[in-house]
Amino acid sequence: MKYGLYGSRMHDIADTAGINKALLHYYFRSKEKLFDTVFSGALHKYLQQMDAFLDSSLPIRQRLNNYVDNVFSFLEEYPQMPVFIIKEVSINPELFRDRVDVLKKDKGISIIQVLEKEIELGTIRKMDTALFLINLHSLCSYPFLAAPIFKHVLKANHKNWEEYSPAKIKQSVKQFIERTLLS
Repeated sequence: MKYGLYGSRMHDIADTAGINKALLHYYFRSKEKLFDTVFSGALHKYLQQMDAFLDSSLPIRQRLNNYVDNVFSFLEEYPQMPVFIIKEVSINPELFRDRVDVLKKDKGISIIQVLEKEIELGTIRKMDTALFLINLHSLCSYPFLAAPIFKHVLKANHKNWEEYSPAKIKQSVKQFIERTLLS
């Protein structure tokens, strides 16, 4: 994850993992196959957070709040994940499309479809569901992506980044959801 596909070397990976280089080559054959395994697993874990939307037994507001909780918990555990995925997808967009298509095949319904159904049912106000999803996901992931920037900007303004805990930011995202759905 640290160096991506093109910045990594099998030799360095084996040394970091503390394993025999021949064993690494035996199991993965090439850096590309190792990367594919790592990237697919990372993307699967990342997209798994969206499963909160699929539990139709819960009201949509609860599903949205569960999604936010899931994403923040995940990103607190793996703060480097969004950078890794974005970097690799910007280099090879087809990689993301292909992996997402495989993962979505199992789900059968998208978040946008869930939101559009809720609009039809009248449980949430009419909105551009794609823009809502973009904004929601951005609000959840950007604080982790841009933490080094925020630390510097806040320090320059005599504020402390540590005061803005993930829990505090998560609460503001949930307020965004409520305001957007009720407006």
